[in-house]
Amino acid sequence: MTKAEYLEQLKRELNRLDVGDTEEIIFEYEQHFAFKLADGHSEEEIAAALGPPAAIAAQFAADGSKRATGKSGKKAVLIVWLTLLGIPEALLDLAFAAFGVVVFAASAAFGTAGACLIMRLNIAGLIPSMPYPGAILLGVCLLALAVLFFVLGIYCFAFLRQFIRASVRWRKNVLSEAALPLLPASPQFSPKKRRVLRTVLLVSLAAFGILFVVGYAVLALQAGALEFWHVYGWFV
Repeated sequence: MTKAEYLEQLKRELNRLDVGDTEEIIFEYEQHFAFKLADGHSEEEIAAALGPPAAIAAQFAADGSKRATGKSGKKAVLIVWLTLLGIPEALLDLAFAAFGVVVFAASAAFGTAGACLIMRLNIAGLIPSMPYPGAILLGVCLLALAVLFFVLGIYCFAFLRQFIRASVRWRKNVLSEAALPLLPASPQFSPKKRRVLRTVLLVSLAAFGILFVVGYAVLALQAGALEFWHVYGWFV
């Protein structure tokens, strides 16, 4: 069964059972297909793993009946439990967000230092003196490192966003006993964006490694010593 056929049949079953929020449910299953397709699964495989649309619609209909009868006591306990569980999770999210900010800050710092080396700028005398050929190589090396950290920062916040979405989905399912598919905790990129990010990451990593070695070699040759930083008086 294709994606279109599956969603159409699911919508028909939901309407037949008079389930509320039909459009929201269909949207969530569309997202599930999109995530799985991005991971390389076929539409037929995804549909088979989800199970018959009639069975899913029946779960939502049963869930609506349970909410209509009312189980306020049980739901209150679940809310308290999920709230307590969410405290350490929120702290973890904040810590990971802070890490992502640090990664982006490091990217900006490396980019600024690299640009200063290339343009021969020495703000507040923070950049040690060195011959210009070596400075150019190290400057481009730092720019590559800045790009590398920037991509890592994108991955950090994409992971954080997806983790929060997956957590919210799980909580929604627990509270409503709904049949919405669980979301993966790993970042979800389109195949094209994933290829671009991977290529930029690998190219920047390779450029950093090669330019660092070449820059070190050039500075050492110009100084006539492997520990060239002593010759140029970097730590005096």
